[in-house]
Amino acid sequence: MLEVLVLDDQPAVREVIAEVIEDLSVPVHVGQAASISEARTMLKDQHWDGLVTDLSLGDGTSLELIAELRNNHAMMPIILVSGFLSQQRLQEAEDLNVEHILSKPFDSGVLLDCVRKALLLDEGNGGIRKHNPCKDERLLPELFAMDRRLGLLYRMFHEMPRQQDVSSVCGAALKLAMEMVHAQGGFLSLFQRDRKKLIMVAKHLSSYEDITLNVDLSATPFQPLIDTDKEYIEVLPRDSVPKSCWPDVDVEQYVAIPVSLQGVHMGVLCLTDRESTEPLKSEERHMLGLLVKELDTLLDNRAVHAALADSMNETLIALVRSLEARDRYTKDHSARVGELSRLFAEELGLDDKTIQVIRTGGLLHDIGKVGITDAVLLKPGRYTDQEFAMMKAHPAIGDSILKNMDTLSRERLMVRHHHERMDGRGYPDGLGGEDIPFEARIVCVADAIDAMTTHRVYRMAKPLSFCLEQLKENSGIQFDAQVVDVAVSVIERGLVDTQAKSVPTVQEGLMPLSATDLLNSGALHV
Repeated sequence: MLEVLVLDDQPAVREVIAEVIEDLSVPVHVGQAASISEARTMLKDQHWDGLVTDLSLGDGTSLELIAELRNNHAMMPIILVSGFLSQQRLQEAEDLNVEHILSKPFDSGVLLDCVRKALLLDEGNGGIRKHNPCKDERLLPELFAMDRRLGLLYRMFHEMPRQQDVSSVCGAALKLAMEMVHAQGGFLSLFQRDRKKLIMVAKHLSSYEDITLNVDLSATPFQPLIDTDKEYIEVLPRDSVPKSCWPDVDVEQYVAIPVSLQGVHMGVLCLTDRESTEPLKSEERHMLGLLVKELDTLLDNRAVHAALADSMNETLIALVRSLEARDRYTKDHSARVGELSRLFAEELGLDDKTIQVIRTGGLLHDIGKVGITDAVLLKPGRYTDQEFAMMKAHPAIGDSILKNMDTLSRERLMVRHHHERMDGRGYPDGLGGEDIPFEARIVCVADAIDAMTTHRVYRMAKPLSFCLEQLKENSGIQFDAQVVDVAVSVIERGLVDTQAKSVPTVQEGLMPLSATDLLNSGALHV
């Protein structure tokens, strides 16, 4: 006798699946489990020839149980049924060698055929008994409606992205909302800070790829959602005339609900072209309301997180400024390096987010000098070998300061590696070539340019002509050749200001050094 286990937390669904499986023309016993823990015990206590399981249960997902089975070398055939299978879950199921994946609601004949194939039963031996139409009548859509709602709720509260940017969170919410009401399209827009313009931060409008993403609220039909207590706007296809839900976006029907942040309406979720032409059901409106509340929580967390990150960045930058303020010759050095790094990043055609990250990396690149004693940091003459070794520790010290700050993970790479060289003779890790993060290579060149063209306690500022010679001479050796090309172009176009025009006198304690002295002492690169 074949032994098949059915795992589902809804008794009615379990019973129907069990009755369908019993239609096999071979002797079969169907066991039933209502939870992962119960199924785990049953799988341990006896042998089973196959498992038919829902995805989401009260105590977890069945993929966790399937992974345990596979790790224990249990290769029984498994059929996964669910009303909500994201692409990620589908991939996980395939990686666990799940034989068949069915979406609810399903036809009983399809389920039975999957079971037969999974158990390797052919038509002549262990096929299917004469089909009982009464079974189909029990597989009513209502039977799976609750399962679908539970699935949507599970995705809402457990699978919405929580560690990604606002656009990703809003995109996930839009996709889920479209599934909730069977909409073919939609978009989610949020206010700018002045609350006068709406920006479309997520959209799924295949016929409107070139729409304007930034519009005045007055140019949309959503003013009542923002200025009143109106809970939603719904336009149904009562006639054949398309309705505008956004400038230049005309659809037959749409429903829109406000998006709030801390109780204040801050945007609109609009869903277009639903499969049904009837008004939204109360349960659909309720589900959308829950989704918007969850989105409120996620966006609020992001706002708090962003505020904390901004505050932390400002604190670190203030620390760098106070550090540099102790030495009038290096005052504002990091600010200049940050701006030069930003300029080079823009010239290289990098995206806006990366440009901002590189600017911050430039601002923070010398934060590790907070761990260098003043006797070394502010020494008026050349360093001894021991003192220079101490100074060379500042990138690693800066890395240690930032290591527990997740929001500065990319900036941390620039702090640690801005003194590496393309030939591998830099520090602290001796990285070379492509192994050096590209952002760090940008900051490296910006740092060297400012070091050469500003006054230091041990020598006078060098003119830009000297700087250009050093960049070209050390291109591909100390500096990244691509970054050098951009830097040379920027300098030749007059976009870099220097202190070389007002050179202090020797009486002020500055000593002119040769290019060889600068390179050998590390001054070009410290």
